[in-house]
Amino acid sequence: MKTLLKPTLIKVILAFILFTLFSYLWRMYVVSTISDTFPWGFPLQFYLAWGPCPPGELCRASNLLFGLLDVVFWYLVSAFLVLIFSRKLEYRRK
Repeated sequence: MKTLLKPTLIKVILAFILFTLFSYLWRMYVVSTISDTFPWGFPLQFYLAWGPCPPGELCRASNLLFGLLDVVFWYLVSAFLVLIFSRKLEYRRK
């Protein structure tokens, strides 16, 4: 378990790529189906903007906790992916 959660460069980079990719894909899907909503974050939506926004109003909301949980989720996913691929490589080498 300690080696699974131990940070490595590949896990951090993969987590960042997955976090960015899935947030962007979710945003594209929502924007294509609901034209005036602009979210960021998947599986937890940590930022949402909507419009059209009247002057003087704040038409966005963000949640730092959801953003942190998103990063942790994608780090865990990347850790499991690295573990699975490293085991497959070890199996092939034998």
